[in-house]
Amino acid sequence: MANQRDADRKKNRNDRSNTIGSRFKAYLSHNIGTDLLLELELMGLTLAAGMNDATTFPDYHVFASNQTGNTALLAVGSLGIGGGIVELRNIAFSLGMFVLGGYVLGQMGDYFGRKRRGWLLFTNIFQTVLVYVAAALRKWVARSSDRPPAWGVISLLAFASGGQVAMARTINVPEITTAMVTSAYIDLVVDPSIFRWHNRSRNRRLFFVCSLLIGSFIGAIAYRYVGPAFALLLSAVFKTAVCVALFFNRRSIGEQGGGEAALRNEPA
Repeated sequence: MANQRDADRKKNRNDRSNTIGSRFKAYLSHNIGTDLLLELELMGLTLAAGMNDATTFPDYHVFASNQTGNTALLAVGSLGIGGGIVELRNIAFSLGMFVLGGYVLGQMGDYFGRKRRGWLLFTNIFQTVLVYVAAALRKWVARSSDRPPAWGVISLLAFASGGQVAMARTINVPEITTAMVTSAYIDLVVDPSIFRWHNRSRNRRLFFVCSLLIGSFIGAIAYRYVGPAFALLLSAVFKTAVCVALFFNRRSIGEQGGGEAALRNEPA
């Protein structure tokens, strides 16, 4: 009888463990909904992008996220008209790693499911770790602007930024790219419904632009009064908060599980 009771208790524990594991696996496989919380998370990532660029430009004369600026600087540096401040190798590392990060993490997102909670948690945690490593590298190693440690900082931030933008562009919130604002400025002012009271697209663009501006100011202030490593650390903290928030996004009802199937079933 005692052996039977022990066996029953062990079976009950296993059943409970299997149930918890199955529920958590299903929870991670859910597509998250497009709602205010997701928009706030994207705004948080935008703040982080502004902090990164406000740190890398004064240090290395290159942007980690704003590849429009880097593309122009590439021409300026190639022709030697930048007054000696433009480092072509820095631009090459930033632009190349940004594209690589967008490609690798973008293709992985397509495979695993671009709006699946598990994928979004993984890619954001991975990007956040890269920013923490870049902050540590900048603090203790990367002093010069044109040495391998500096290229390491640039590469880590650019790869993370490429992955961030690739994620933001594929989760059905096109107004918030988390990085580049050129099109957002124009889309905002040409919106025929710009003065309509209820206009969610306008609101997204406006808060996106403001978030990038505020993040840039936060990064610049932190850089000036504390140091560049601290500015990058703040960026990583904001990204960490987004990672935590992703556990609380509601499930999207009626969407497919992943990849292109999920995109085809997203509302326009």
